[in-house]
Amino acid sequence: MKLFITSCLNLKGGCGKSTVCINLAACLATRHNLKVMVVDLDPQRSATRWAMQAQPGKIKNFNLSKHVYPLTLDFDRPALRFKQDLDKLITDTKSNLIIVDTPPELQDAALLTALISDLILVPVTPSPLDLWAAEAAVEIGREARKEHGSNKPRITLLPSKIQPHTVLGRELSDTLAALGEPVGPSITQRVALVECVVAGQTIDQYAPRSPSHIEFETLAKYVLGVMKGI
Repeated sequence: MKLFITSCLNLKGGCGKSTVCINLAACLATRHNLKVMVVDLDPQRSATRWAMQAQPGKIKNFNLSKHVYPLTLDFDRPALRFKQDLDKLITDTKSNLIIVDTPPELQDAALLTALISDLILVPVTPSPLDLWAAEAAVEIGREARKEHGSNKPRITLLPSKIQPHTVLGRELSDTLAALGEPVGPSITQRVALVECVVAGQTIDQYAPRSPSHIEFETLAKYVLGVMKGI
């Protein structure tokens, strides 16, 4: 299988990027036998800290303590250094799927990861601030397409932290569709997604077959469909 790179991108923090990256990676590795690595570019190191909570052990295919890798962007030579570090990581881990957790607010970092990505996932909460940031993320993805002169990277908007009993939550998918890119499966805000971080586990480890796990399995199947279509 050829290498596939997915970036989780939104220029606003708090939209659930790290939650999506870690749990999506776990489902793709554990249930679909892909060699997945999460690359943590966020200076806050949320994904890395989550992984540090994990207890080392024999977990089939995806162990947080071994499959989350922090990288730092060197803004003197960001593209060259990042590409060298990423290539070495891919070679060392023999990964065939990389999921990049991007930093908020840094447009240069967002464009850099968009340029190397096959797919951009844009988590968006039901908030006007997130919607404005999502519009900027979509524009960055489209700018990367122009650079490539192709339909890559694909862009998918993800309704994130949904509260289904609210009007904003119910209408978010329709609102995102107006941005002109595909809308993926929704991720509902649930306590289990917070508790699994504290436990140093992924949702499929902490609460298998729970509603949250099922939602991430649905997202994993969606991403697999995009991978097959490229």
